[in-house]
Amino acid sequence: MSYYIGTLEECNAYNQKVNEAKAYKGAVTSNWAVPEHHPTDDYCAIIANASVEPDEESNLQIVESLSEDWYPPED
Repeated sequence: MSYYIGTLEECNAYNQKVNEAKAYKGAVTSNWAVPEHHPTDDYCAIIANASVEPDEESNLQIVESLSEDWYPPED
């Protein structure tokens, strides 16, 4: 599963773009994805939609998967 990594604002904007492109408005699906905060750094990730690209001015970076630092070991 691919992800876009960027600021919370960029991830929210991408989520909104997917919601509009896919007409996610309510009854069954109302939201594409919820941005996931990195546990120690100030950025977020959101699942990439295969048919929707971020806006051209976006600085979102695509990755094939989230690295291990997104999932810190449990105590």
